[in-house]
Amino acid sequence: MNAMQRVLGWLADGGRRLRQSSAVSPKAIMSAVLAPLGRGWATTLYEKDTGFHRIRVEETRERRYLYFDGTLQSSMDRHDPASLELLYSRFASLGLALRPDAAKTLFVGLGGGSMAKKYHQEFPAMEIDSIEIDPDVVDVARRFFHFQEDARQRVHGGDGREFLARTGHRFDLILLDAYYADNMPFHLITREFFDTALSKLTPEGVLVINLIGSLRGPDSTMVRAAIKTLSRVFPQLYTFPTFGNRGQVLNEIQNIVVLASKVSDRMSIREMERRATRLGRDLFPDPVSKIRRSYYSGPLEQDDVELLTDDDAPPDNLVRL
Repeated sequence: MNAMQRVLGWLADGGRRLRQSSAVSPKAIMSAVLAPLGRGWATTLYEKDTGFHRIRVEETRERRYLYFDGTLQSSMDRHDPASLELLYSRFASLGLALRPDAAKTLFVGLGGGSMAKKYHQEFPAMEIDSIEIDPDVVDVARRFFHFQEDARQRVHGGDGREFLARTGHRFDLILLDAYYADNMPFHLITREFFDTALSKLTPEGVLVINLIGSLRGPDSTMVRAAIKTLSRVFPQLYTFPTFGNRGQVLNEIQNIVVLASKVSDRMSIREMERRATRLGRDLFPDPVSKIRRSYYSGPLEQDDVELLTDDDAPPDNLVRL
């Protein structure tokens, strides 16, 4: 099978492969194949260089895509703008399985606003705040991705850590998905930031973080360091490599979603699946058995990585994954 046949197979499969990632490293196949493909087969609706990214919005007959510097960030079904198109966002929604009664949610990083739109649609009483550092991203979400604000769907401009430090609010869920292309701001994965997030969560609150990398091999260092650092702050972690939890896939670069809970009692994965099934609303991996097949509870080498602290920040404050 040649490369074009494989691409056609992906398209015929309803974009299943596309839905496996949001911000995908250029090392991964998404950037290597789908980004060039998009330029050939999609219409470019918008391009702009900002102080943070080169933003591009593309559209096909079925979907609209948001790219930062050539890296896919968001996908929207044009016929169902609030649907969760990317698999990582369905794993990130497992924070709701831990806190099904969540009344107040914060998104750090807006992108196309996919999860904020979906939560607002399914839980109209939920108060949702999003913090986004790039005003052009907010403009693009409004203009091209059906993101609309109201009394319970609010967006704020600025840095996510500074917002958390100064806010007097407490959140049931904090979802961290802030990337510049495939780079993450270092100050959003340090122990000091996690301490701040912990203090801004309600007593049973959950921090959900989307990491990009692997759990094993040469591309795992920063992911393992971030998980090690989280484990020093939160009593319970649940780790989901979205490609699966066995064999060589653990060496592949992928979205790795980590749920960090303030609750000391651990929830079983079967109970998490049961809660996801009860909540439904097309929020979670389908079928929900993917939750169990992606949950990683095995050993994670941590002796060779350090805790991430503000003192270790690189000069440009970016983690290159």
